[in-house]
Amino acid sequence: MKRVTEPRSATSGSGSGSGVSGRDPVMDIARVVCLVCVVLGHLLLLGASVSVHHSLVLVRTLELQAWFTPVTWVTQIMPLFFAIGGFVGAQAWRRTEARGGTAAEFIRGRVLRLARPAVPFFAFLSIAILIMLMSGLDPDTVGRITSGVASPLWFLAAYTFSQAFVPGMVALHERAPVSTLVGLAMAAIALDVTRWASGISELGLFNMIFVWLFIQQLGVWAADGWFAARSRWTLLLLVVGSFASLAVLTELGAYPADMLNNLNPPTVALCLQGIAQFSLLMLLHPLLDRMMRISLIKRIVTVVGSRLMTIYLWHLPVIALIVGLVLLSPLPSPEPGTAVWWLTRPLILLIAILVLTGITFALRRFEQPVVPRADMRARDWSVSVSASLVILPPFTVVVFGLNFAIAVVGTVLLALAVLLQLPPRWLRRSAPTVTDATSSAPHRVRRETGLRQRN
Repeated sequence: MKRVTEPRSATSGSGSGSGVSGRDPVMDIARVVCLVCVVLGHLLLLGASVSVHHSLVLVRTLELQAWFTPVTWVTQIMPLFFAIGGFVGAQAWRRTEARGGTAAEFIRGRVLRLARPAVPFFAFLSIAILIMLMSGLDPDTVGRITSGVASPLWFLAAYTFSQAFVPGMVALHERAPVSTLVGLAMAAIALDVTRWASGISELGLFNMIFVWLFIQQLGVWAADGWFAARSRWTLLLLVVGSFASLAVLTELGAYPADMLNNLNPPTVALCLQGIAQFSLLMLLHPLLDRMMRISLIKRIVTVVGSRLMTIYLWHLPVIALIVGLVLLSPLPSPEPGTAVWWLTRPLILLIAILVLTGITFALRRFEQPVVPRADMRARDWSVSVSASLVILPPFTVVVFGLNFAIAVVGTVLLALAVLLQLPPRWLRRSAPTVTDATSSAPHRVRRETGLRQRN
């Protein structure tokens, strides 16, 4: 397959409308919609009450609804998020490559984008666990709470790993696009079969490599214009065919019908779901592109999009804290799943939005783009170490759960990952002081030199 080098119009089929090098606004609104689905899902999943013995009772309320399982085929949107990540990542890497940048430079940018918001989050978890333990709260209860609020951290490990492989996977795609995609699919299938045959469920964790790289590779195909070149009927056939195949596999009992149960460890079912969801996104591309031309929608997407990681990391602890405070207060607490409980969810959501807005404002510097100094070259060894340090803490949480020691060590490792790429000012080499005939103020030359470096 040849790379599409000419941009396609948004009105032509399901084209990106921005070409290979431009930024596609539809991907921005899609990522925000994915985040909204995650937040709403966790809000409605978390039901909590206090038993007659004064112990905490947690109920996954949504899973008790008869309609929940089929809805997860669309609203469990992590496959879509990874496919979008492949699209955006491939375009960003090609821009980096076009201006002479290296793979290490690209990966450093991704590592900093993901690691910096995670540092204050892990620090908060460390302090919160310590306070709960010192207050005399039952350790088992603390473990249940922390395991719940830390459950989305798997994404940090899987997404960092996948994005670190974008340059290599793009190179493989350019040489052998079909073989690369088929090879990833076959490896994922082989792992699932081995896990079933051996009965060793831990083997499924290795599919965090093959499943997510396969889904991410769909975005690379889209960045080359493959989906844009397909007719609307072809995209509709991909959606229907993928969901139909998924229905057959779940009906045969090969995979759970609830897509949340295919998430950790990831299974091949997510590959089919990813094809269906991303094809559906490209089918709706013209409509979403027109929506992004509305100034209010574009402004909301821009604001939320610039705070994606902070909102994702903090939304579940915020929801859990609000629910916990309601349980501790003299206010009546409805039984999870009752009509009154459902009616109170919009109020809980509104409070959570207000709290998250304050958190994103306070932590906005951790999501602001940073440009390393020109003399801070991205070295392969340091970038590899930083990427590993970002992946290790959340992966440890996935395998062993979260406790005080893991939270503290995770904070340190994530901080080290950032410091390797952005050392504090007192560790950086000072810029040389230069004076010339047009300026008697040395600091002016240093300031102008910094501006040239940033530009």
